[in-house]
Amino acid sequence: MAGIDLSDILIVGAVTLATGLFLYLRRGNGGSDAAANSAMFTSFVSKLTAILTPSTTPPTPSTPRIVSRPSKKTISTTLASMESKHKMILFYGSQTGTAEDLATRTANEVYANFGVESVVADLEDYDMTDLIKFGESLKSMGDEVGKVVIGFFLATYGEGEPTDNAADFYEWLMDGRGKGEDEDVTDIGDDMQLEQQGDGVHYIMFGLGNKTYEHFNSMGRRVSKRLDSIGAKMVGIPGEGDDDGSMEDDFLAWKPKVLEALSAYYGVKDMGGKAGRGLAHVPLFNLSEESSLPDKAVFHGELASDHKPRRFKDGPGGDDKRVFVEATAKKRILYDAKNPLFSHVTKSYNLFNETVDQLKLKPSELPPTTPSQKYTHDASTNTLNIRRECIHMEFDLSNTGLRYETGDHVGIYGANSLEQVSLLARALGLDDAALDSVVRVKANPANRQSAMAKMPFPNPCSVRTAFTHYLAITPVLKQHQLELIAKYAADETERAMIYDIVDNRNLYVEKVESSQKSMAEVLFDFRSVKLPLQVVLGELLSPIVVRYYSISSSSKKEPCTVSITAVAVRYALPSKPLMQSENSAATLQYKEGLVTAYVSRLHHKTSQLPTPEMSADDSTYPFPPLPTHVPIFIRTSSFRLPRDASAPVIMIGPGTGVAPFRGFLQERVHVASSGALKKPVGSTWLFYGCRHPEQDHLYKDEFGSLIATVDGWKQSEQDAERAKAFDLRVMNAFSRVPGQQKVYVQDIVQKMGKEVYEVLDKMRGYIYVCGDAKNMAADVNTLLHKLAAEFGGKNEEEAKKWVKNLKTTGKYHEDVW
Repeated sequence: MAGIDLSDILIVGAVTLATGLFLYLRRGNGGSDAAANSAMFTSFVSKLTAILTPSTTPPTPSTPRIVSRPSKKTISTTLASMESKHKMILFYGSQTGTAEDLATRTANEVYANFGVESVVADLEDYDMTDLIKFGESLKSMGDEVGKVVIGFFLATYGEGEPTDNAADFYEWLMDGRGKGEDEDVTDIGDDMQLEQQGDGVHYIMFGLGNKTYEHFNSMGRRVSKRLDSIGAKMVGIPGEGDDDGSMEDDFLAWKPKVLEALSAYYGVKDMGGKAGRGLAHVPLFNLSEESSLPDKAVFHGELASDHKPRRFKDGPGGDDKRVFVEATAKKRILYDAKNPLFSHVTKSYNLFNETVDQLKLKPSELPPTTPSQKYTHDASTNTLNIRRECIHMEFDLSNTGLRYETGDHVGIYGANSLEQVSLLARALGLDDAALDSVVRVKANPANRQSAMAKMPFPNPCSVRTAFTHYLAITPVLKQHQLELIAKYAADETERAMIYDIVDNRNLYVEKVESSQKSMAEVLFDFRSVKLPLQVVLGELLSPIVVRYYSISSSSKKEPCTVSITAVAVRYALPSKPLMQSENSAATLQYKEGLVTAYVSRLHHKTSQLPTPEMSADDSTYPFPPLPTHVPIFIRTSSFRLPRDASAPVIMIGPGTGVAPFRGFLQERVHVASSGALKKPVGSTWLFYGCRHPEQDHLYKDEFGSLIATVDGWKQSEQDAERAKAFDLRVMNAFSRVPGQQKVYVQDIVQKMGKEVYEVLDKMRGYIYVCGDAKNMAADVNTLLHKLAAEFGGKNEEEAKKWVKNLKTTGKYHEDVW
């Protein structure tokens, strides 16, 4: 049993006090508001625990300011501001922007087809307790309000958890139940019911998930179950999107069914479809030039929750390490997804030796026409060699007050390259003067949806800034975007071709999706399309979304540094001009991931972002200060080492799946070296796999040094005690060594199957898996069932129960993608 220290006693006391207060409050109101009581109880315990638990990260000096949060909106107020008789509010719980995109597309279709005004809303921005008295709210609005539908587009994150922006709503609705395992959520035990006066709560549901994860679409399923159990009624059928297959196909299969159900519910005729193609498009936004604005009133790439441009100035630090703080900082800043920290890149290096991905071209395929240092074409073998690169990058948290825990994630906002921005500008016919013009996006009163539309990006800003920092300009165009583009095709043949692609899913996949044609590529293929800039900025391009990376450093060892381990996503696809014959040759088009390409440019000091000049009037930088400063924030993860460091841990992480385990190994060695523990650190095993030991073996020397350090303790009489039971091992699998059999990380885990089972079963150890969900993580899960049968003598049902128990007791963690 782990030793009990003063902090444990204080935490137990805090929980006891909170429980007493909870019971007193519940008795005082007869238990009539269980949800509110539960929320109060949970919040109180959380705050007391946070206060009394010693932080594993020492505080850093900070003087930034707190960004005030706007008060929450209410559903009833939003409904009252909408003009159409029938109404719809679509809420999204989104981690990467897909749920928001699907909600927006549904809102547009509902308005176009039925004339029903729709609002797309972030769950985080709303006080959802409005739902409890929803029927009364509708009744109080009078006869002018028709029927209302609430929509939910909910992504499932991690091990069956809500996304960050849906967490508060989910906690309230579910009374803290139904995370991880698929518990029964229909009988939570409170008396919350949705009022059914008037029309009550009617809703639609589309869940987003991935079938390779154990808790597929659990958010959509659980929330639907809960809503039904407390009186809500679903309109149509639930939709479920599978990102492992095709989220788009799943959405397109669900959409006509839910539109048919909405038509029946609202009692309106479908006015949409192909009949609307002859109507002129009314842009959602208008665009105005703002050439007379002072620079400090213009956005240059900042993201700020108070919707004001941010300014920076030099903070403490020498010429070799420039530190920036906000010029207006007076209090402490709360950094998060809506208000990221612009952090200084302190170090970066490539973890791969010279290695390439080889792509053999077909006789009918041509190599890329644009030269690049990232790939070469070997004409003798007709092979494209794409350079592989894995960057270790470190960001500075000093003097920011921002903290993390080992195993957390860091969110990074990327930026588009100069080449991609220039390519899109040429496709749109924009010169440098047009790119650098400062514009403001405004709602277009001629489009009734515009009053409720969300601003697509912070503005006023230049068009170049919008294309560089705010809008994703390289993703493949979807069919609904092509349908809008078709309205602006002057040539009848081109317009017909675009509509053919819109109406034929197979044709779209063949001609557009398979080659991942971006907007610029499509516009070069259809020369007669002349798009208004406000349509491009406000309707056709989606915002750049954050990308998350497992933190590969230890908060105990490096509290002021957070690091990532990122492989540059690079590949090439054959692409043909859309208006040319089928027999024409396909040219390979080089593609890359937005954020990893940005990280690579930062590493090579060629971020292609402008370097600002100091403003003469106030000695501040007019926009995010230097190309080496990156907008980041920390996302809390449940992927954490056991609190008891004496517990043995097994880590399985091939490729960049090793990232969090670098932090784990650092932390275990750091804790052991401190000598502060009463018991030795437990066994620590890492199963790691890569292609070749001399090409892409990540952190090979660093891990070797850690093992040598621990081995050194064992040879020293003075340090022998700290090395006792600290069995540190790194076991490697290599899958691309010429002349040798392919060995994957699952294979070496199986070879040590007996020892692995005993650590987990007899020694009450912990197992962590990070990396590919579809193959590696699924194979490890299957392997654990086999080990339970082979070495534990368990039958199939008992083996399933054993593995499930590892998860429910918090001893089996996955961080997979």
